[in-house]
Amino acid sequence: MTNNTEKEKIAGLIRNARLSKGYSQQQLADLAQLNLRSVQRIEKAEVLPRAYNLNLLAKQLDLDLDALGFSNDLQKATLLNSAPVGRQAGKTGKLIFSVTTGLLTFLLTAAFLSQSSDFPETSFELFLLLAFVVALYGAMLWRIWKR
Repeated sequence: MTNNTEKEKIAGLIRNARLSKGYSQQQLADLAQLNLRSVQRIEKAEVLPRAYNLNLLAKQLDLDLDALGFSNDLQKATLLNSAPVGRQAGKTGKLIFSVTTGLLTFLLTAAFLSQSSDFPETSFELFLLLAFVVALYGAMLWRIWKR
C-alpha cells in the first residue's frame, strides 16, 4: 500500500517547483515527455510517480533527488538508472518480432521462388532478388531497433 503522505509530499514539491519555474502543467508534461494526465495525477497526489517519471520531472524542474526523499544512494541509483517497463519489455518484443519477420521473409521468398517456373532465369536474377530481400529486411530491422 502506498503512503499517502509520501504522495502528498512529492505532489507538493512537483507543483511548487513547476509554479516557481512558471510552467503550466502542459508545458511541464511536454518538457518531461509525459502525458498531461500523468502530471495532473501526480500533482493531485492521486498516484505515486514511477521512479522513471519522477526522474524526468526532477530533471526538468531542477529538483534535487534528496529533496524528494531519495537520500539513500541505492534509491538514487535505482531512480537514475531505471527505464520504463515498456522499454524493458520492448527489447524482448523487438527481438521476437525481428526473428519472426526474418523467418517469414525467408518463407515468403522461398514460396515465391518455388511457384515461379521461369524466375529466376539466371543466377544473377536470383542473387539480385536475394540482395533486395536482405536489404529490405535490414532496413526494417534498422527502423525497429533504432527506437
